[in-house]
Amino acid sequence: MRESGVRVPSRAAAALVALWSVLYPAAGAAAELSSLQAVGRPRALAADYFGYNGANLLYRVDWTTPQFLQTLALLRPSTLRYPAGTEANYWDWRKGWFAAGADLPPSYRGIRPKVDTNRLEDIRPALKAAGAKPLFVVNMLTSTLEEQLAMLRRAEGLGMPVTHVELGNEYYIGQRDHKAAFPSARDYALEANRWSAAIHRAFPKAKVAAVGASVVPEQASDPRWTGWNRELLPRLRSADAVTIHHYYSSGIGDTQFKPSREALPVRYSPSEVAVVLGMPFLAWSKLQQNGLALVEPDREVWITEYNLFDQGQPLPGTWMHGLGLAAATLLFTEDPKITLIQCHALIGNALFASVFSSERGFRLAGFTSPTEAPATVPFALSASGRALQLVGDALRGMTDVQRWTAPGSPTLQGRGGFAYSAVAAWSFGDGPRREAVLLNLSAGAQPLALPAALANGRFEQLSGAPLTLVSDSASLNHNQGRFAGKLDLPPYSITRLSLP
Repeated sequence: MRESGVRVPSRAAAALVALWSVLYPAAGAAAELSSLQAVGRPRALAADYFGYNGANLLYRVDWTTPQFLQTLALLRPSTLRYPAGTEANYWDWRKGWFAAGADLPPSYRGIRPKVDTNRLEDIRPALKAAGAKPLFVVNMLTSTLEEQLAMLRRAEGLGMPVTHVELGNEYYIGQRDHKAAFPSARDYALEANRWSAAIHRAFPKAKVAAVGASVVPEQASDPRWTGWNRELLPRLRSADAVTIHHYYSSGIGDTQFKPSREALPVRYSPSEVAVVLGMPFLAWSKLQQNGLALVEPDREVWITEYNLFDQGQPLPGTWMHGLGLAAATLLFTEDPKITLIQCHALIGNALFASVFSSERGFRLAGFTSPTEAPATVPFALSASGRALQLVGDALRGMTDVQRWTAPGSPTLQGRGGFAYSAVAAWSFGDGPRREAVLLNLSAGAQPLALPAALANGRFEQLSGAPLTLVSDSASLNHNQGRFAGKLDLPPYSITRLSLP
């Protein structure tokens, strides 16, 4: 699936980059050499840090499909979440389908079961292909503790280790069945304590996470959501961790959307692109202040879903979607409370997925979609998948992380005057083995002088115009080779360094 050779640009990618530079000449501006500088000291990182939410119900891809397994292995996840999010609250693990008589959410009511698609036995080949462990989401809404313990025992009997267990999904959302089962966060905390204690007794090596609320949207007014964490956290006794879902917007209001049927599917100015690429940094700042600050220092945080989520902008599947998601992924490494992250989602369409499930990856029901979008290649990587492939390569098995800055690089302006650096970098280590990931989120090339710790090795780069629709492996510019002492970061690029 990976290109070979030194440089493999597609004609479409090269043409789009050329057009971008014509429309916005600043993209070709020269930059002075900047030096990377370490921020603080390296800190510990969980070796199984990065994974994916295995949501597959709406796409119903056979987990044993060879092409799918080959692509999954490229992403290098350490964990896969099963049976994923909302569906877990209604799941009958014995059938690999919804529990009989469950009051399903509207989006699930029209689909029909596909035989042997999502049972424990079906996900096992994917775990093996990826070398990943499962994160089990137990059904506290329409099942029983005894039945869910039976699921975990069955999984263990199949050779699937029970190391991470999540106690349901998004119960802070005030829908009817959530309120019926758990009238308040206090009621959920009491039940979560009972379930986590029982799971610990049955599986002493397992860590158990209770459902925490994601950072409240600015317009949210539901007191159940807004007060969930403050009511929940002081009452948790036996849960090792709390889960948070982290979705961020584009930062651009609907009134600024400029549809075009010219060569570019959409036209944004460089300043608007800067707003979009700055949103992961702004959202991370808000998460630290309004979400993570509430969690006790000795309790872990698992980010079991995260991605760009914006219905008003035709951004899903563009290269800036992938770059922004890479930034969001790497920013999580900066808080020691966060010990596990899972991107939403593994497979599906360009809205969230890293792997396309069909040729219709840009047909996004209910969302503003790019105009004149190309067909996608089934089981090819999306923009998100291409960027996260390099991140997964760098993170896999690493046990420490170090943040780096480039003080000489440009400062970009995000929403509301929020400022962030055009260049961001992180390095990872596991004894003598070291990797690094560098982002250039600006419209100009950024030459870097590398410190001794990152001075020489091999590099791999992906770059493209920010509005490139990534439909297959030929959509982006790919560059690789050796470096020593310095390295040029192309505009809108992600670079992975492999260090001896």
